Amino acid sequence: MDETGEGHTLKAWDGALSDLRQRARQMGTLVSQQVETAVRALLEADREAAELVLQREQQINAFQTEIEAESFRLLARQAPVASDLRTVLAISRAVTDLERAGDESKKIARFALASAAHGAGGPSRVMHRPLRHMAELASESMRVAVDALDRGDAEVAHDVARLDREIDQEFEAALRQLMTVAMERSRLLKPVFDTVFALKSLERIGDHAKNVAEHVVFLVSGTDVRHAAARATRETQH
Repeated sequence: MDETGEGHTLKAWDGALSDLRQRARQMGTLVSQQVETAVRALLEADREAAELVLQREQQINAFQTEIEAESFRLLARQAPVASDLRTVLAISRAVTDLERAGDESKKIARFALASAAHGAGGPSRVMHRPLRHMAELASESMRVAVDALDRGDAEVAHDVARLDREIDQEFEAALRQLMTVAMERSRLLKPVFDTVFALKSLERIGDHAKNVAEHVVFLVSGTDVRHAAARATRETQH
């Protein structure tokens, strides 16, 4: 291949890689919005917000399908250098976690619809603050992770681990509070159970954001820290 042809190929590759990054960012932004909208639907018994989350779920699935298909096309079309290969693999892995985070938002929206249909009014008022706080942390962790993925910034990605620890702490504290509510106000058992499931979904969203951040570390350094993190957790528990 002459220099002109090679330059054209490299330019086309860079453009395709940039498009892949942009789509991943758009998908991540939508997932963050889904988290915020789903929790608002639950806290405010907002049926329209819940329906919006369910409608936009199709967009998230479409993003995942398009990004994965484009990733395969890129890898099949040209043998990339190591750094570009890591970028494609990291984005492909990240969109899987983004799609799963979108699924958790869908679950919260369904809880909101079920609560509204049964006149349960959503979670107990005493749980609004911790639920909203966890939602803010989960949404922020996702935004930071997506920004890190877009910019290939492993240092920013490390901030997600701190946010994930905060989410876990909030989750444990909220569960203790819910146990107290359930024992003192038996009539609130249904809203309490819905709130537990919503909190668990937010905790999982934080986990998926952390996974996205770990994919960014792999993108930048080539180091797969996922298994190292799991190993460290097991060692701490023992």
